[in-house]
Amino acid sequence: MTKAVIWSVVVVVLMAYAASASVATTHEVGGSVGWTMPEDSETYTDWAAGQTFKVGDSLRFSFPTESHSVMEVSKSDYDTCTTTAPIGDEKFTSPATLNLSTAGMHYYICGFPTHCFFDMKLSINVLSSSTSSIVQSPSPSMAEAGGPTSAPTPSTGGGGPGLKWWWSHRW
Repeated sequence: MTKAVIWSVVVVVLMAYAASASVATTHEVGGSVGWTMPEDSETYTDWAAGQTFKVGDSLRFSFPTESHSVMEVSKSDYDTCTTTAPIGDEKFTSPATLNLSTAGMHYYICGFPTHCFFDMKLSINVLSSSTSSIVQSPSPSMAEAGGPTSAPTPSTGGGGPGLKWWWSHRW
């Protein structure tokens, strides 16, 4: 393979990876269980552990309408199952979709009496959308120097010579 073909492949792979990393995900809370009274106290903790939540994603709570609800609450209200001061509106109609617009910890409970005490609650850590990005622009000093002589590696977060440099040096 020629150097130009290798660079072409590297650029296409990095661009495809960057595009896929920026796609928002809708997380179906609880998976196939949905948002219901769990049989196991770790149901929602285990489900959340298998997910990566990012700003721009959304949570979809599916439940029998009029049998459950969902509300975002503070950490202290989550710990004590207090329903008097929700963050935003309590959702009573299923499916309820909530957008994740800020990074950090978020806490959700069912607002029906006693349901939270029986572990119908979810805590998640939402990452900023920039955390998952691997494409970066080169610094001015790198661009002026003609960029590095080796290909960027995904594990170092990119950096690399950039598409403009590659295009001008492709042959």
